[in-house]
Amino acid sequence: MRILSNRTRRVGENIRSVLSEVLLLKKNSIVGLENEFITITEVQPSADLRHAKVFISCMGREEKDIVTILNQEASLFSKLVAKKIKTKYSPKLTFFVDFSFSKAEKINDLIKTK
Repeated sequence: MRILSNRTRRVGENIRSVLSEVLLLKKNSIVGLENEFITITEVQPSADLRHAKVFISCMGREEKDIVTILNQEASLFSKLVAKKIKTKYSPKLTFFVDFSFSKAEKINDLIKTK
């Protein structure tokens, strides 16, 4: 895992908050996301802020299906983020499943068994 600068971390948090708002407002208009509970856990922008990895976790359907739908609509999300965040470049968003919670659960189970 790479270390993010303060500016990159702040931009990532701003992107995360804008994406959260957008998902709340637009998810009913995107086919396949109508009744899903999606949480954006982390956004990792690249050093030049042209790309950003968006990690999500969700309840309901399979997370991989949700990520596929979100990646199909990534250009829409990028445009909406660009309108809200004033940076030189609009980051191209790519969505990924966040496995950190499942890994933490496995570690807790291992600790409890010993």
